[in-house]
Amino acid sequence: MTADDFEAHLKGLGLKVETITGADGGRYIAVMAFTIPTGGLAGQTCDLAIRREESVPYMPPAAIHTRPALVAMGSLNTQQSPIGPDWQYWSRRFDHPPTPARLWAHILTVFTEVA
Repeated sequence: MTADDFEAHLKGLGLKVETITGADGGRYIAVMAFTIPTGGLAGQTCDLAIRREESVPYMPPAAIHTRPALVAMGSLNTQQSPIGPDWQYWSRRFDHPPTPARLWAHILTVFTEVA
């Protein structure tokens, strides 16, 4: 899997996807205006991002980022994101062989863990 494969998967789901550059100079795959479908945050809309790495295979970093912050900063393994001051970093490991569908399921699962 490559970052391009993941991005194509997201677009295939009908999501609005952009590549953004963070304040840290890193490039991120961002899903814009995403409405969380299930879990304790269901119905909330946010932008979400994951660092875009060019390694092959793409090894997703152990973090997703949301804008705005969806929980109190510092709770649930969150902190200020290097993307910018209006983004929240969620520390979450992805320990499976990466496929676009598995990575997207992992990201959605993070939101279902919030009560």
